[in-house]
Amino acid sequence: MCEMENKELKNEETNISESPPNAENTEKEALQKQDVSRQSENDQAENAGQDTSTQDQEDPVEVLKKQLEEKEKEVEEYKSLCQRIAADFDNYKKRIAKDRENMYYEVVADVVGKLLPIVDNFERAISSARESENTNEEFIKGLEMIKKQIDDIFSKLGVEPIEALNKEFDPYLHNAIMHVEDERYGKNIVIEEFQKGYKIKDRVIRYSLVKVANAN
Repeated sequence: MCEMENKELKNEETNISESPPNAENTEKEALQKQDVSRQSENDQAENAGQDTSTQDQEDPVEVLKKQLEEKEKEVEEYKSLCQRIAADFDNYKKRIAKDRENMYYEVVADVVGKLLPIVDNFERAISSARESENTNEEFIKGLEMIKKQIDDIFSKLGVEPIEALNKEFDPYLHNAIMHVEDERYGKNIVIEEFQKGYKIKDRVIRYSLVKVANAN
């Protein structure tokens, strides 16, 4: 009897050891594997974050260098633009000043040109008064004073008479209406002035009417 009972106990232990694991143990093992997998992923993410952090510590210097280079380029562009604007504005001011100057000379030349016939007649009156024996000396002085005032006004305006007598003929200043051959003079010399010419700067208001000796 005892031997039979022992055999039965051994068979039960054998059956227990060979029986498959229950569902509760299997679920625990699966959860443990998931925990291990998640932990591994977290570790990898932390390592990747550390690597990125290390790279970020190196990148700012390069980024700052690039930003500095870009700003320097922008500064040069703005500097070049300012220089061009300043040069254009300077040219504009010069052009405006030149236009005003030309306009001034044109207006003065036009007004003086209309007054010159009156000035010519006034000079003829002075010459006639000097040649006349009956003219009062004080009257001649008065005429000469008026003529001097006219000359002063012309001078202030920049108007000046053209030199002609005994000067070499200049077609840009003189208008030759007579030519003579005279050995006493050189070639192209103005020997007589019929009408006085005037100019303002390089602009001729009226050409001098002259006689030229020994013209080519």
